Amino acid sequence: MGRRSRERRARRAWLVSWLLPYAQRLAERVRKARPRAAYRLGRRIGDLLYALGVTRRVLRRNLRLACGRDLAPAERRRFERAYYRHLGLMLVEFLRLPTWTRGDLASFGPAVDEVRRIYGEGSGVIFVAGHAGLWELAGHVAGLCDVKLLSVAKLSGHAELDAWVTSLRESSRRGEVGQRIRDVNGSLWAMKKALDRGEAVGINVDQEARKGMVFAPFFGIPAATSNAPALLHLKTGAPIVVATVHRIGPFRYRLGIYDVIRHEPSLSRDEDVLAITARINRAMEAMIQDHPEQWLWSHRRWRRRPPGEADGALRRVAAAPGLEL
Repeated sequence: MGRRSRERRARRAWLVSWLLPYAQRLAERVRKARPRAAYRLGRRIGDLLYALGVTRRVLRRNLRLACGRDLAPAERRRFERAYYRHLGLMLVEFLRLPTWTRGDLASFGPAVDEVRRIYGEGSGVIFVAGHAGLWELAGHVAGLCDVKLLSVAKLSGHAELDAWVTSLRESSRRGEVGQRIRDVNGSLWAMKKALDRGEAVGINVDQEARKGMVFAPFFGIPAATSNAPALLHLKTGAPIVVATVHRIGPFRYRLGIYDVIRHEPSLSRDEDVLAITARINRAMEAMIQDHPEQWLWSHRRWRRRPPGEADGALRRVAAAPGLEL
């Protein structure tokens, strides 16, 4: 690492350390605020993001690819405002994670009982949420169901920030049950051991994978997708449950299960991995279709391309159904 890179990292670490106490005090105020006031705050944060146009170019490009068309200006503005408000509300909801308790589980709908039933089979569960809906709340809800859940996340590398964020994510823990967080780096073996013990793991697969990936269709376009859920499923036999929590009103939520995958292995592991990953992506498409504004559109999902793809060939397959807004 060069001197300039070290200096940039040092400045960034100093800035995070300086801002962190203010962020923690803000989080405490958000947790204590009345739900209506917290909801208004989230919408205002979203309106600010909309005005600033944060990552708007990436958002519009992804919309064009997923829908297979350019949106009319008025339609695009409505969608963008709804999307940025979702981001603002999601920040507020993340800071309020510790306020949801086991007494709130019934409000998330009947899928809560299905999660308990599948986990109760004792063969482990591979939860795949993706960055659709409220994936942080989904992990929290699974933990509240008395599931021993090991979720992997990309940590920032700043010890104090990571400790605070992890404490929020692990606020469902009660003794041995609840959600535990570990860094995604080197996590595959830890997840396999957890599944061998009959526990659950949580993985997000809808962002570009750099290692351990296959190219599976996503809204009709090959997308680099983590092969970890498929590999773990084939090694352990644990079912894959594609699920998330969606916001259906001001501080009203619904847990939805979009697929439960129990794949019969064939003679070709590579074909099995691709088939399972493609099925996960189809479930993710349905998840996004239900609430399109609640997916992380700001990520360059289709940046990495398959080897041998012609330059400029990034486009949807004509016969593939597009996202409907």
